[in-house]
Amino acid sequence: MDGRATPAQVPSPAERAAARRRVLIPVLIALTSVLGAVGTWRTSNASGSAAGAERRAFADTVAAEQQRAAIETVIGSIEFAFARRSALQQSAASLRSDAATAEPEEAARLTALAAAQEAAAAAYVIDADALHPDGSLDLEGKREVEWGLAADLQDLDPGPEMDRAADLRAKSQRLVGLTAFFIAAALFFTLAQVSRNRRVEILYWTGGLAVLAASVVLAMVVEVL
Repeated sequence: MDGRATPAQVPSPAERAAARRRVLIPVLIALTSVLGAVGTWRTSNASGSAAGAERRAFADTVAAEQQRAAIETVIGSIEFAFARRSALQQSAASLRSDAATAEPEEAARLTALAAAQEAAAAAYVIDADALHPDGSLDLEGKREVEWGLAADLQDLDPGPEMDRAADLRAKSQRLVGLTAFFIAAALFFTLAQVSRNRRVEILYWTGGLAVLAASVVLAMVVEVL
């Protein structure tokens, strides 16, 4: 019997690669699981932020409608006052015209009545913002002034919040798809780990790496967008 020690068999490259895969697969399964959990967390955050933006948009819409109603109340009051003042002024002018051709006693009565109506007309003070330079009504200008003043005090435009909510909803949906990719990568690595056929193991290993790489790239794109 030969007393010399038999040299250890040197692993082939395929065996060394298989050994590395067996070491890396559990690590990659844990990594994809963590990334999937992060994706789920980010999805929940995006969905919650979208709901918050929608609530703010709704509050802005309600505030805007309330402000429009208040402005229309003011506009209605101005229209009534202007119409009443115009009617009194026209009536006073008519009375003075009649007084010019009436008997002295009747003329005095008509003149006094005209003066009373002119005083009543003067009591209706019209906001300068609601008048054109020629004295005619400018209700649209008054609306713009009132709306501008109200908008300076509170947010009355739901548009930005609605746009933000839509963007966050879209991001949430993209994150759901991204999480599914991480789960798929973890499944591929798990199948590679339990596979007894080396070719099938390599196939699942390659598929898992490809899906993981694509998922990481998509994650960066989603976060940038």
